Amino acid sequence: MTWLKANNLARLNNRMWSVALLAVVSMMSAAPQSSAQAMQKGISVELARTSSAVPVPDADNQQALIIAVTDGGGLYLGIAPVTPEGLAEKLKARQSQHTQTLYIKADARAPYASVVKVLDAAHAAHVLSVTLLTNQPKTTPAGTVLSPEGIEIELARRSTPATK
Repeated sequence: MTWLKANNLARLNNRMWSVALLAVVSMMSAAPQSSAQAMQKGISVELARTSSAVPVPDADNQQALIIAVTDGGGLYLGIAPVTPEGLAEKLKARQSQHTQTLYIKADARAPYASVVKVLDAAHAAHVLSVTLLTNQPKTTPAGTVLSPEGIEIELARRSTPATK
């Protein structure tokens, strides 16, 4: 093989690798991106899927009260770990003057008892509105920012014991 043929083969081989790399990069950029909810920074959990949730864009506000319940039952107020015993006091301290909603971002695999502890602490802290954040089952185009969705629940009011 002469030098000219070897040089042309090297150029052709280099061009083939360039085209292959360009194809890979193009396919990676066109690949569907995650349709995970775009929420404020916090603890990552796998939210339960529902079909009856409504948009709750206020959950993205920086002042939103968000409790995360991890799959292991760990509790976080924002990104700070918190114990179930200290949660009610922390909620009382963080509530603003106006009525504020508590958003519970519970992992779908979280123990039910952990979510109940959060609801009990919210009740003790006199939180009036609680919303369970959920995942949306619909598919969206890549790069679409989704508003959080959830199901609002009402906590039972404490009734005073009847006196005789």
